[in-house]
Parts: sequence; structure tokens; C-alpha cells
Amino acid sequence: MEGSELLRIAPNSFAFTLMLGVFAALPVLSIDVSAPTLPLLPGALGTSRFIAGLTLSLFMAGFALGQLGGGVLSDRHGRRPILLAGLACFTVAGIACALSPTGGSLAFFRLTQGIGAGTCSVVSFAVVQDLFEGDALRTKRSYVTVVFGAVPILAPAVGSVLIAFAGWRSVHVVLVIAGALLLALTWVGLPESRRIATDAVPPAGLAPFGRLRNDPTFVGIALANALSYGAIFAYIAGAPVVIVAEMGLPIAVFATVFACTAASLTAGAWISGLLSRRGVRSADLLNPSLAVAAAVTLAMAVACLTGRASGAVLIPLLLIVLFTRGVIAPNMQHLAIDRQRDRAGAASAAVGVAQLLSGALASAVVAGLLPLLGPSAVAVPMALLAGFALLVWRLNSRNQLEAAH
Repeated sequence: MEGSELLRIAPNSFAFTLMLGVFAALPVLSIDVSAPTLPLLPGALGTSRFIAGLTLSLFMAGFALGQLGGGVLSDRHGRRPILLAGLACFTVAGIACALSPTGGSLAFFRLTQGIGAGTCSVVSFAVVQDLFEGDALRTKRSYVTVVFGAVPILAPAVGSVLIAFAGWRSVHVVLVIAGALLLALTWVGLPESRRIATDAVPPAGLAPFGRLRNDPTFVGIALANALSYGAIFAYIAGAPVVIVAEMGLPIAVFATVFACTAASLTAGAWISGLLSRRGVRSADLLNPSLAVAAAVTLAMAVACLTGRASGAVLIPLLLIVLFTRGVIAPNMQHLAIDRQRDRAGAASAAVGVAQLLSGALASAVVAGLLPLLGPSAVAVPMALLAGFALLVWRLNSRNQLEAAH
């Protein structure tokens, strides 16, 4: 049973966009709202800082696994059952997290929770691909990104308030409630969006990813998108150390800067949606956005390397970079996944996992360079990644033009 016809949520409605945006943002929500709990876990559970950090690392690993498995399974078995399974996994694991007596058990259940969240995230983008085409597809994807981008603005503050009033376990209780509500809403309001003939069911296992690999244009777009994402993750990984430790500013300033940059990303996605509705092509949005991101991150790197780094210089430049990412993300995802409509789940998973790998590599490089280079350890990797994203995009576009002739 797929829910009552009267209760189904219309795909063109704001409620549908909001719901898909929340599905896509479940991993980010789960990370950001629980981040303030990490310093408390060693004392609360009698565990080490390493195990406390592992709760985040394993969640990210589960996120990647959930995307890979959820994407392929949704191509074979439909979006709705896989989404329901992902939400059930997320909710049950959240209950286990809230009741965890040890750091080790919490880390394990965070891994399970990450699998559920990753499944929901990848299926949400596949649902958009199923239901929309052309400019409407790009517009919907941009507005889903708006919801996705709004989460980092609110989640850390919500987590801090919950911890202050009800302790660290309350964060997981709230995630359980959110998962349960989304599960109920999906059960009654979301019909199956995947329509596929029986003889066209995608192959099982990793075979769909092999087919994606054989599409060089898809690979090029996914790589450019991942490099662009890595530049942003370099900022996310290094900003707390640079702003608080290097510049000596209070943590409230960091929270404000983080919220402003997240708002800038959201604004970029919103503008992308408006322009897509007016028929502006993805390429016409991506070319200037990637070029501006490369130029601005280069300016940041030069400012840091020449000793001219200050909040007054870097913060406006960061806002520009995050704004361009808000434009880049939905358009890159659209171009990549739209090439693989018959396996949109696997394509969404490949794009998402490539982003995760790029972000993980960027954060590792920043962490290694921070003791040696200070703010330059953030700005230089950002400039390199943004520059390579532009280069890969341009080379890929040129190859497409040459193939066309």
C-alpha cells in the first residue's frame, strides 16, 4: 500500500521540496546537531577522545555505504521501499544511540545511523530525477539544495541548546523523533516515483558503477563537482582552528561566520533555482561560478601567504566562494545524473561518494598542514581544488565539443 491518494504530497508543492531537502540533509543534520556533544562523551561514557571522535568518523563511513547501497537498490527495487528502509534504520539506530551505555556501542550505532541517513540522502536526489525534466528538474534540485544549505545554519545552535537544557542524549532523542515523523510522512504521502520495465531492471552488485565509469563525460562532471566540494570542505575542516586558535577570536565569532557562509551557499542555490526557472542553461551558470571560485580562492591564498590575512579580508571572500558553490552544486549534479536517468540512484551515489572522498582528503591535508602553515593551510588547498575543478570542467566541456564535431 502506497498511502492514501488524498494524503499524497504533490511533487510540485513546497512541502514536497521541503521533504526531499530534509531527506538530503539528514546526514548533515545528524553531524551538525550532534557535533557539540563530542567533547562531552569521554566524561559522560567513560571513554577516550579517540572513541568519541570515532563516533563521527564511523557515521561518515556509514553515510558513504548508505549512498552506495541505497542508490543501487533503489534503481532495482524502487525509491519508496528503500527510502522507508533507510528511515527505519536511521530511527532505530537513533534509539540505540540515545540509550548507548558505552562509547564503543555509540560508535557502532552511529555507523548504522549513517547508513540510514546516506540511503535517504541518495534516494532523495534520485526521486527528483524521476519526476522532473529540463529546467523544472534543475529548479527543483536547486531548491532542494536551498533546504540542504539551511541546515548548517540552524543545527549547531539547536544541538547546543538541547545539550544545555537536557543533556547530550537529548540530541539523539530529537533525531529519533525527526526520523519517525519522516517515516510516517513517507508512508502516507510519498508514492513510488521509479517507473521501469521488468526487462530493464539494472544489474545487481557493482555493475552499474562500471557502466558509469565508461561514460567519460559523467566521470569528468562528477570529478569537477567533487573538487569544488573539496575546496569547501577544506574551509569547514580548518576554519575552527584558524578563527579560534590562530586569530584568537571567540567561538561565538566562528559560529557567526559559519552561519553566514552557510547562508551564502543557500543564497547561491536559491538564485540558481530562479535562473533555472527562466531557462538559463547549466553551462552558463557553471562557467562564471567556477571561474569566480578559482579567482577568489587564489586571492585568499595570496593574502594568507603574504601575511595579509584578516577577518576583514577573508570573510567577504569566503562568502563569495560559498555563494558560487550554491550555484555549482545543483547544476553539476543535474548534468551528471541527468546523463544516467535509467540508473539515477547509482549515479547519485557515485556523485555523493566522490564528494565525500574529496572532502575527506581535503580535511586530512588541511589537518596535516595547519601546524606548519596556519591560515595558508586552508587557503592554499582551497585555491588548488577550486582551480583544478575549473580546469577539469573546461577540459570536459572541450572534449564534449570535439566529440560533437
